[in-house]
Amino acid sequence: MFAGYGTTHRSCRARYGTRWGMLILDVRGRIPMFPEGGPPAPRPQLPNSRHRIPAAKGKLGLHSAAIEEDFVLKKPPLSQSGTPKAPMRFISLYHRLPTFIQEAALSAYGAKLRWHRYGGTHQRVLSQLEVNLSRTAAELNASQAASLRALLTTAVEQVPFYRERAGPVPRSSGDALEVLKAWPLLSKADVQQAGKRCVSDDYAPKALLEIHTGGTTGRALAVWTNAESLQRNYAFFERMKRQAGVRQADRVATFAGRVIVAPDQRRPPFWRRNYAANQLLMSSYHLSPDTLDAYIHALEKFGPAMIDSYPSSLESIARRIVQRGGSRVAPKAVITSSETLSAEVRATIEQAFSCRVFDHYGSAEMVAFITQCRSGQYHVNTDYGVLELLDENGCEVGPGEEGEIVATGFINPVMPLIRYRMGDLAVRAAGPCDCGSPFPGLQAITGRMDDVIVTPDGRRIGRIDPIFKAVDTLHEARVVQVALDRIIVEAVLSPGFTAQDQTTLMHELQLRVGDAVRIEFQQVDRVPRTKGGKLRLVESPFGKSPPAA
Repeated sequence: MFAGYGTTHRSCRARYGTRWGMLILDVRGRIPMFPEGGPPAPRPQLPNSRHRIPAAKGKLGLHSAAIEEDFVLKKPPLSQSGTPKAPMRFISLYHRLPTFIQEAALSAYGAKLRWHRYGGTHQRVLSQLEVNLSRTAAELNASQAASLRALLTTAVEQVPFYRERAGPVPRSSGDALEVLKAWPLLSKADVQQAGKRCVSDDYAPKALLEIHTGGTTGRALAVWTNAESLQRNYAFFERMKRQAGVRQADRVATFAGRVIVAPDQRRPPFWRRNYAANQLLMSSYHLSPDTLDAYIHALEKFGPAMIDSYPSSLESIARRIVQRGGSRVAPKAVITSSETLSAEVRATIEQAFSCRVFDHYGSAEMVAFITQCRSGQYHVNTDYGVLELLDENGCEVGPGEEGEIVATGFINPVMPLIRYRMGDLAVRAAGPCDCGSPFPGLQAITGRMDDVIVTPDGRRIGRIDPIFKAVDTLHEARVVQVALDRIIVEAVLSPGFTAQDQTTLMHELQLRVGDAVRIEFQQVDRVPRTKGGKLRLVESPFGKSPPAA
């Protein structure tokens, strides 16, 4: 694949101009190719400056389908005058390039991501995590308490934010969980207001990486971390994959939020290869009744051992396969994330692909990791952190009761978040799981029931929260679909919101829904909530029922 890479680069420079060298081979990763950013250097190396990494919040974390967007710039780099360079010309250039050149760029980018994720301490951490599966619940609880005591102690000593508002410090591991309850709850707004005061003094600024979440409020949050924390995070995802029977080198088909194919493209291929990761990247924005058979054919030809997808993306494909009476797509497992997985959608996917679906929940804030076992029950990974389920009075809910997820993470000591309110709801399991897992169970994760947008040509667009990562001057926002060809963006603006920010936001959404949909922008004082007080990122009367295949 890469043997003639230099020759290919020279020929493309001759055909497309010198920007090709900047797009494909810029060793500092300064030039964004996608709306979320672009491929950095083909040579793996640790960053020597602060890189911005946009990632979505909610049921995905830094390891699921959507996180292929990480290690890229949150927004265009600044010019010498301090104004952002518009990324549209680079996106447009990428979409005009031949498919094999796009795949070369994606594969070079993938090589660097692979090193960042699986290099360094990844294997050592993974080995220990697999040992934890054979430990008893009591042993894991004792280990969790010791980790919590260490976290609370160092947070008070090293993090400016917690020196100002910390709760008590445990005297021993035995009272750590009880002491935690005396610490104040932490909201996303608290973290946004505190900014870098949440970062530990123990880490050199030049070694830090910056992640940006999207989330259901549509307002970005900066989370600071480092390479070792990311490798620890991916070790948890790798453990989940191994439990599902999938290995790191297996072929993976991924449906995610990146715009890898021009939005106005009407003929396949709607997918690109990432050879470095043995991966087929499939566009989530070109799924329609007219294109489903092409997607199925591509999956049959690629033969993935695992499909990593948003439920909404895979549902329509699964329904078509069932209607056709089957296909040759036979993965070992399907892993879903980022959206609430209903029992009906799970059953359809499992019937279509003749394998189990493993859903999981995580966050870009790296505070919680919840995985699903072969019996279908969710399990809280207590070696990742502490998870509380609280009622409206701040008290722990009982078995079978629903509560808000409040989490304290162990794996990112750069920016420890203690008792962080996730904004999602879950139901505590009524009893032990028959799978034998030592981790405590959850009956269901009930939050984040966002609708999808349906376009005039029948495409179903889910997971649009990446559009809000392109600007950081939104307080909150939602997308309301009032007709198949008309969408309204309702936004509460923060100080500093500019016309360029609005242009960028509208462009990001247009890339996903296509030119046939008219987008309007409305500034509002407040975005309406549901009866339960939740903000829905998408409101659409057209996306509530399964699509007709």
